[in-house]
Amino acid sequence: MVKISLLFYILSALFFINGAVLAVRGNVTVGLYIVFGLSICCFVWAKFHVQLWQLTSCGFLLWLRWIVIAGIAVYLALMGLILSYSYTDADYSEDIVIVLGAGVTNGKVSKVLQNRLDACIDYYHKNSSIHIVVAGGPTRLKDGTEADAMAKYLAGHGVPQDIIILEDKSQSTLENYKFTKQILESRNICHNSIVFVTNDFHIYRAKKYAEYCGFETAHALSTKTDLFTFVPALTREVLGVIDMWTFKLR
Repeated sequence: MVKISLLFYILSALFFINGAVLAVRGNVTVGLYIVFGLSICCFVWAKFHVQLWQLTSCGFLLWLRWIVIAGIAVYLALMGLILSYSYTDADYSEDIVIVLGAGVTNGKVSKVLQNRLDACIDYYHKNSSIHIVVAGGPTRLKDGTEADAMAKYLAGHGVPQDIIILEDKSQSTLENYKFTKQILESRNICHNSIVFVTNDFHIYRAKKYAEYCGFETAHALSTKTDLFTFVPALTREVLGVIDMWTFKLR
């Protein structure tokens, strides 16, 4: 029992430190609240696990115990599914590169989005006969659009403006693809094969949405995520996958 308590105290501390670092950085997202919630849950379980196990040993509370255990198992399984897709399968012969938005503040791209744009620039140097779509609508602070900031970043790093296409209306990954497809078709631009650029934790959902929107050949260009950002992003992404299965892909 002492070992179990110690393990969960350590987990609680790690989640709290992770959340504190992100809070100091100003990276306040749903994932951050989840991480702090996990820290509290681990602490409560470490301190009161004997009492909680006894309390849920019969009747309705026993059913509640197994529901919670089943929920944790499903959550972990979904994490495993998401991680199994965190790879790059781009072959550098695609027609279109779509950079999915990931946050802009005061007209400047976030570190996560910068990583995606840098990966796009690297792709451009390997295959310059492409169009690049930067996808992202108005920011939370209403100080422009993600697409505008992304286009400026790419142009400032040597990417010709005439190959950059702005999709500046979307508010979600699904809309990124829907509006991008409309733009490409309205301009008669070939999009038989695309590569989307996003973070490793986002590949699974991004690929499913691309297929759903009619991009039959959608390859991934995965960018890494630093550890402090990865943990809350992964926990939040599970909720995104559940939302996708439940409400979006119907």
